[in-house]
Amino acid sequence: MVRLLLLLLAVALPAQADPRDAPRLELVLDAREAAPFEGEMVLGTLRGTYRQNIAREELKLRPMADFDWVRLGLDRWSEERVDGLPARIFERRIAFYPRRPGDLEIPPIAHALEISGPDGRRDSVIVRSAPVALAVQPSPAVGGARWLPLRALELSESWDADPARLADGQSVTRRVVLRAFGATPEMLPQQPALRQPWLISFTPPEERHFQVTQEGPVSTLVWTWHLRPVTGEPGVIPPVEIPWFDTGERAPRVAVIPAAAIGYASFAGNAASGWRSVAEIGHGSWLLAGLSALIATAAAFRERRAPSWLRGAIARRLRLFRLRRRVRAGDLAVSRQMASQVLQDLPGLGEDQRLGHLRPVDELLYGELAADRPGRLRKLYARTRKAALSRRQRG
Repeated sequence: MVRLLLLLLAVALPAQADPRDAPRLELVLDAREAAPFEGEMVLGTLRGTYRQNIAREELKLRPMADFDWVRLGLDRWSEERVDGLPARIFERRIAFYPRRPGDLEIPPIAHALEISGPDGRRDSVIVRSAPVALAVQPSPAVGGARWLPLRALELSESWDADPARLADGQSVTRRVVLRAFGATPEMLPQQPALRQPWLISFTPPEERHFQVTQEGPVSTLVWTWHLRPVTGEPGVIPPVEIPWFDTGERAPRVAVIPAAAIGYASFAGNAASGWRSVAEIGHGSWLLAGLSALIATAAAFRERRAPSWLRGAIARRLRLFRLRRRVRAGDLAVSRQMASQVLQDLPGLGEDQRLGHLRPVDELLYGELAADRPGRLRKLYARTRKAALSRRQRG
């Protein structure tokens, strides 16, 4: 009897399953230095280790109460040696987004397998991962702005024409592209409205594109505006700020769509003769303007009898008066154009001297020098006035 029992035991032992052969599935979150904030991307890898002959498999992530999730690319199958034995390895990358702060738990994930045995028989097996606990911090307050945690944010801008020098009636298209690393398109802000009283704005539908990488999703957002000034007078579209949170540096950031000047090029040429309201012009300026007009009228009436030097002096006085108005208004380009016209009409003034008088403004218009605009405009007016009214030039 004892020998029979020993024989039966010897026969049964080889049939016992090796525990290392049991299929297993586990979710492994990427290592991180700090607990994530709510809404911040948390990366993980779902890894299955199988030594069975798998005929079919299916893994579907179900909706979760405390997490949104994104599958990052295709599943990967490979052959490895695990615990000294060959095994088939299944891997899927997943990005999780916690919906709220607190001690949360990623529920078990099920992998349905159809295993083919040595006799050709197929058995259905469901392998589940263990739940994974995750502590989530509440989002920090960033000036009351919308919470947008990202690994990186890139912003680029382009125009199809120079917005500051449009032809009369011309429209211009502004295009802004945002590329957000670590966010889905639904997380990104809506397109801002560029509305100004002096601007006609048409906004086509925005474009949202989505790509996945092993390190997280990349969302691209394209905003387009068709813009046209109402009057052509130059105006400035204010900047637009997009606050976001840098999850790598753990610090708030702000991406800025820069301010932009827009207007018709023809307005610069006509600005010298533009109207100003009575409230903007002082009594002294009105008196000087009236006297200048009387002098001009008298000169025109007695044009044949007035000497040429007097007509030239009156014309220079009128131009200097208009130039001073533009200087006080801070109009850089128009002031430069008017000063150049005054200097061109001066006899005996060479080209090098004329450019020397214009240099204070040219360094601002065509160079990269950062200097105070009012001071350089005053210097331009002083040099032009001195050249125009000097005894040598009048002679």
